[in-house]
Amino acid sequence: MTEIKWRFPGNNYTADNGLDTADMETFKKDAISSLAREVCQNSIDAKNPELNAPVKLEFHSFQVDKNSIPDRQDIESQIDACIDTWTQNKKISGQLNAMATQVKKDRITCLRISDFNTTGLVGVSGGDNTPWHYLVHGSGLSDKGSTSGGSKGIGKFATFVTSHFNTVFYSTRTIKGESGYEGICKLCSAKQEGTDEKTQGIGYYGWNDKNKPIEGEFLLDSSFKRKEGEFGSDIYIVGFKAPDGWQRDIISKALDSFMAAIVFESLEITVDDIEINARTIKDIVFNDEYISKSMRKSIISQFLLLTDKEHRFEDVITVREYGNARLYLMEFSGENEQYATNDCVMIRYPYMKIKELNRISSLPCSALCIIEDNELNQILRNVENPQHTNWEFNRIEDPSEKREVQAIYKELLDQIRDIITKHLASSDDTKTDLEGAGEYLPIVEEDAKRANDDDKKKIVDEPNIRKNKVKAKNINLNASIEDPTGNGVELDFMNSDDEGKDEEIAPFGHNSGSGNSVHGGDNEASGDPDPEGHVGLRHAELRGMSYTFYCQNKSDRAYGVVFTSDFDEEDAYFELYSVDEAGSRDPVKIERCTINDEEVKILDDKRIQMKIKKGQKYNLAMITDQEELFSGEVRMYAYR
Repeated sequence: MTEIKWRFPGNNYTADNGLDTADMETFKKDAISSLAREVCQNSIDAKNPELNAPVKLEFHSFQVDKNSIPDRQDIESQIDACIDTWTQNKKISGQLNAMATQVKKDRITCLRISDFNTTGLVGVSGGDNTPWHYLVHGSGLSDKGSTSGGSKGIGKFATFVTSHFNTVFYSTRTIKGESGYEGICKLCSAKQEGTDEKTQGIGYYGWNDKNKPIEGEFLLDSSFKRKEGEFGSDIYIVGFKAPDGWQRDIISKALDSFMAAIVFESLEITVDDIEINARTIKDIVFNDEYISKSMRKSIISQFLLLTDKEHRFEDVITVREYGNARLYLMEFSGENEQYATNDCVMIRYPYMKIKELNRISSLPCSALCIIEDNELNQILRNVENPQHTNWEFNRIEDPSEKREVQAIYKELLDQIRDIITKHLASSDDTKTDLEGAGEYLPIVEEDAKRANDDDKKKIVDEPNIRKNKVKAKNINLNASIEDPTGNGVELDFMNSDDEGKDEEIAPFGHNSGSGNSVHGGDNEASGDPDPEGHVGLRHAELRGMSYTFYCQNKSDRAYGVVFTSDFDEEDAYFELYSVDEAGSRDPVKIERCTINDEEVKILDDKRIQMKIKKGQKYNLAMITDQEELFSGEVRMYAYR
């Protein structure tokens, strides 16, 4: 038969399929965000290599009369058949009844997703091993290479979960001169009229019994038709759920997942009338109307890391012969600490975010690592989960190969760790106006506000001071962790038995446990005159400063403390204490110390006298008498 219609093939008396299949469930948790990520990824993968232009992606919502949906009544009839089949199953029948209500509405909301400057879905005119066949008729099938974002072949199901009745049409015009379209409706197995055989649960809108695509272009959106020579693909989600704020969710997820692609001018996105590209992205990023609150910090920090070359650290990481990765790092302070994620975003070419490495430092910072188009990229792509949100090494069956890939990944993380630790330990706190943020972020100093006649808002690197005290019961007994390489702070990485856990890259040593707490000592006091009128000096605790305490090398008994001063003192005194499980403190003997790489004298084997200046960072490197790892606490005071 060559009739164009919906066909729901029989299952040949094999398995019955329900609505909540694994491929659909994968994307139901956050359907709109999954849709944005998967569609952007697929379009980037299909970029036309002959064009020196970014991939353009358009999300456009519209409504149509229900009779504009091709053979809509057949979808309605099939849903009714499913209801009749699954009456005894309350969960499935409830879902089906909701579908029946939606498919019968007079006006049906749709979403068109179109890409441009791509190859289109080659193979729509015929062939099994083609992008068209893998998308429309495949599951778990893909022929994408190492530079592609996706490779599992299930991302397409993100579109179905955003349809009220699981119906999608695909249409394409390819660089090979092909054009065609086809519809898919994913329901559940249902009784077939005139037989006791059930359907497979999936239906195709095609032109013959082989469910072949229909030649030509699918035209459902009256405002859209491709121009001659305008290659690409269109996805029509029929019965689009369109929850409140869906445009914001699309924009937020696209920016969070593909910020680098947009900044590097590989991708441009339009969501209804909102244009997002390298020229407009600054206005989008700092506009709360367009960005979800939960993603705002990540999106802003990624934007600053990728655009503010003046105030970021930039390093190239080489992982043996497998290739390079670029690492960007930025330290935040003062009022702008709110934009520090303390995470490192891991991005894989073609500029798609895979995951975040959590807690890279206790100091307020953000980092971003881009793995280039190389063998390292391919190795990690092969162990990605279907959602492309993690690298899972248990996917490798061969034990020796698994150990080798884990070692490669750990080498990458080790270098990230070392670079971040060294930069943050040695960086200077200077006033900066971060590019792209200056005209949006609040001024944090009143003097700066008064001095700026044109009200241009600046972001200023002033140290963030935390005032909370720490009680003995909150002491962190693991404040220091050995670093076997001797290169700095030991960091906690996922091992082969930690599948499913997030990696943590964080210094473990901090003052009084949490790293952002301070030791509350005696009250500050100034000198008072004695009966004869002479002024005596009193001990004054320098409270309110935050310290980072870490182990540099256990075997050498080497430890370090980093802090930024909140005081101006000609003579300040530094002491380090070890704290036991009961909260008791014992002074640590300091055998040698350098401050910002300059050796200083040690008083009474435990005190360090130093001059401190407000706003300046100090890095103390010490050789102690401690043979074992210990929880450290800092005490700073002066005499006034």
